[in-house]
Amino acid sequence: MQGTIYFLAIQMIQLSSKGLPRNPAFYAYFQRQLAKGKTKPQALILISRRLINIIYGMLKNKTEYIMPKVQDNWD
Repeated sequence: MQGTIYFLAIQMIQLSSKGLPRNPAFYAYFQRQLAKGKTKPQALILISRRLINIIYGMLKNKTEYIMPKVQDNWD
């Protein structure tokens, strides 16, 4: 299960063929963590933890995922 969540975290920060992030909110969060001095694996673990919290909240509240809005400059 841990590998699945980690793989999902990688998918969240990947760029599409057009150069746009698949999930702008997670990509911005990843970039902020790198700017704070975290390594890429550390930042991916932080994203994994966020994903687990989101999935838990969705299951607990029986809601669907709503993509948060992010500024265009990815900050």
